[in-house]
This record gives sequence, structure tokens and C-alpha cells, in this order.
Amino acid sequence: MAITCNLCFYDRNADKNQFCEICGSEIRASTTLFEAQEKGIKDREAQTFIQSDEEQLNLNHNINQNINNYPQKTPVSTNIPTSKTPIVEAGKTANISPANSTNPTLINGTVPKLISKQVGAPITEFIIDSNNAIIGKFNPDIGPVEIDLDGFYGDETVSSTHAEISFKNNQWQIKDMGSTNGIYIKPTGQNRFGYRINKPEILNSGDEIAIGKIRLLFLIT
Repeated sequence: MAITCNLCFYDRNADKNQFCEICGSEIRASTTLFEAQEKGIKDREAQTFIQSDEEQLNLNHNINQNINNYPQKTPVSTNIPTSKTPIVEAGKTANISPANSTNPTLINGTVPKLISKQVGAPITEFIIDSNNAIIGKFNPDIGPVEIDLDGFYGDETVSSTHAEISFKNNQWQIKDMGSTNGIYIKPTGQNRFGYRINKPEILNSGDEIAIGKIRLLFLIT
């Protein structure tokens, strides 16, 4: 019987394995993301740190101490700033405009990103360069989306137009666009996802988002 990893959702681990063949985390009893809607995810998040030759491999470290637990080849700072209200100032370079604005207003030095938490993801990060972005998969009848998760492990749980991230009232938010498998948020500093969202929710830098089975880290740098 194959065992599913609770960290990267790889579902082909042999039942005799103690650690996930993909991300190396300790394997526990499988809990699907959708069961978490009723009971919450009880297992602690496991993460792997590379230490010096004299130190041992440390698993099950508090995720709050290293929120950037994604492939180490991604050059993203682990010093995650506390979410602040964006400062609106003309003449800067970030191409982000408030909703319902006919002329884009540039935000001072802010670059919002979605960073994959999946080992071996086809795309490691998505930069949000406008005031809204659709998350989903390419559909010949609908066309492309800004954040295309096709090819990610677990993409069968992603709808064509799954979610929308937008900048409104000087804050970022995400809403479900009628997806089949829903959206879940793990706020920064927390160790478990909340219930499936049913209305637009505010996003802060450091929040983790689950689009179906695919996990993404929202950062503003």
C-alpha cells in the first residue's frame, strides 16, 4: 500500500518507507487536504534544514522559524517582513495598480510573489505584476491564465479558473472563483491550514495558500 506524504503530497511512497522519497520528510498517516476541512490538519509541518557536518538533520522544526521551506535553489530571503499597508507613491517601478483605477498607481518598491512549496516544481515562483491575477490552468475554451499550475504534482485538483488574487483597498486578497477543490490558507505564524474559504480573504506576506493540493507561499518583497 502506498503512503502519501503530508508535506509535498507525493502519494507513491512504499509502505515500509520511514521518509518521503521526494522531500525526505517523516511519513505519517495520510490526511488529505479535503479532510482538513472538517478536522484541520493535526500533524505538525515537517521541514528539512541543511546543517554543518557536525550537526544532525533536524526534522519537525517549527515552520514559523523558517517559513521559506521550498527548494533551496530558489534565491528568496528567509527574512520575511511583517505585512504592511502598501505605500502609494508615483514614479516607482513596481507595476501594481489598485482595482477600479483607470491610470495605474505604482506601489513603492513592493513585488508580490507566489512561490512554490513543491519539490521539483516546473515553475518555482510567479511574480504578480498587475492589480489582479487568475490562478488555474490553461483551457482551450477560456484561454491562458496569469498563474498556470498545469504540470505541477496534484494539478488534477486545480480548476481552469480556480482563484483570483487582487489588490483592493490597499491590501491583497484572494477569492475562490467556483473551484471544485477549494482554497485553504495557513496564516503566517500558524502551523495548520484553516477551513476552505467561502469569501474573499486578505493575504499577508508569509501566508501559505493551498490551491487544491498545490501549496504556494505569498510573499511581498
